[in-house]
Amino acid sequence: MQINELELRKEFSRAKKFLEERNDIEAARYLKKLVEKDPNNHEVWLYLGIALRRIEDYDGAIKCFKKTTELNKSNEEAWGLLTITLLDQGKIDKAKEEIEKAAQLNPDHEHIQFLRTNLIQTYTKFGPFF
Repeated sequence: MQINELELRKEFSRAKKFLEERNDIEAARYLKKLVEKDPNNHEVWLYLGIALRRIEDYDGAIKCFKKTTELNKSNEEAWGLLTITLLDQGKIDKAKEEIEKAAQLNPDHEHIQFLRTNLIQTYTKFGPFF
């Protein structure tokens, strides 16, 4: 079902405000409703992943970040957060696989190439970022 664009923007703004206020459970609840209404909106999936990550639903967050990258293969935030969340779960090989996939899909995207080169190395050397 498609949602009116103006209504979607208004609801999305409200959900982002919940995230800014660190009301992550409410943000996740709200964003889950938004993805039902507009399942092809990569930004909504990204923000839902962020909310779920914050409440430590890492499996849910990973699914959201993957969905974001399916809908927008050049979304560097989603690729980075997907990789970090996998690392947080100790899935280093899977994290490497995902960031390599990102780099292959985005050969001219400088930031994704930077992530490919540095993210896992930095994480394994210094530990979690958040």
